[in-house]
Amino acid sequence: MKENIIELAKLGKIPNDDDMSDEEFNRYDSLIYADEPLTYEEAEAVITLFSDDCCDLNWNLLHVIETVPLALDDAESVQRYRGLISKCPNPEFRETLETRLSNSLRDK
Repeated sequence: MKENIIELAKLGKIPNDDDMSDEEFNRYDSLIYADEPLTYEEAEAVITLFSDDCCDLNWNLLHVIETVPLALDDAESVQRYRGLISKCPNPEFRETLETRLSNSLRDK
């Protein structure tokens, strides 16, 4: 597992905007990146970290989650990715991930 993902998972769920210092925001922000695609194990370690209202970090996390390898022409791969999406605790971002997946499947 990538070191930044381990550290990110250790920090836990991203706090709400009002409950987070600038230093804490910067700490999360510095860890949410992917030089290489995430593995499913890594994605599962961070999918539950979405905040209730910290959109900037949530968008960054969404983009990192979307690096998980996904074979759109393989039903098992798509089902596994949908299972990952279902673990997202933020309804708005869970719906966004699902919509983006549906759009990708439609456009393939």
